[in-house]
Amino acid sequence: MFSTLRQKLNRKRQKEIPLNLLARLWTEKEMTESSLQHLPVPYWQNFDINQFYAAYVGPNTAAIGTSRPVIVHLLTLLDDKGDCFSDSHDPENEKNGSGISLREHSLCVARMAVDMIKKAHRDYELILGKILIISLGHRLGILSAAAAVGGISARSIMILHPLIQDLPFKQDVIAAIRSFEDNHPKTDEAKILKASALAATKHLKDRTKVLSEMDHPAVPDIAKIRAAIFSPERKE
Repeated sequence: MFSTLRQKLNRKRQKEIPLNLLARLWTEKEMTESSLQHLPVPYWQNFDINQFYAAYVGPNTAAIGTSRPVIVHLLTLLDDKGDCFSDSHDPENEKNGSGISLREHSLCVARMAVDMIKKAHRDYELILGKILIISLGHRLGILSAAAAVGGISARSIMILHPLIQDLPFKQDVIAAIRSFEDNHPKTDEAKILKASALAATKHLKDRTKVLSEMDHPAVPDIAKIRAAIFSPERKE
């Protein structure tokens, strides 16, 4: 008897939500998703920015939610200032026109990162906004020449901080950008950023090499060919 009474007293009670409140919550959710889907589509000067938004942001507006204004701001920043080299210490950038721009690098990293989480996470939409912010913003520090302990990553965090301060995953963004270049990053976000950044860098360098060979094909040295043909050793 006491055992039965104890079970009844300890039994978890399910909290019931009044129907009128449930209906209002559902309506608000529907209105929010509907309004997000009908937001005006931004336009940028660079085609690759517009193409990226149409493929990765626009169709996922509802899932991205409150991350969208930050992502749009980052794309606008890359559109305005992203023509600088993504790595000022890369000797390849000394060759005129062969360097990879910050815009190209950031967009490529973001594409790689989204493709990774699509394969690894069943509900990847839940972290899509966070991953886009991390990947698009991780090299923004290259835009500033100010001295900062931690270099480019530290400056990137400083630029991002006012944009992400109200987001629930702010600390995840900071930790990922701060530690992704470590030999063994600890957080999942840092691991995704490291892998996608390495993959993007390789892809862009390979593409640049291929395109440069198309623009400047090897021209045969006619003088050397003639010298070889008419060299004394070939004369009989």
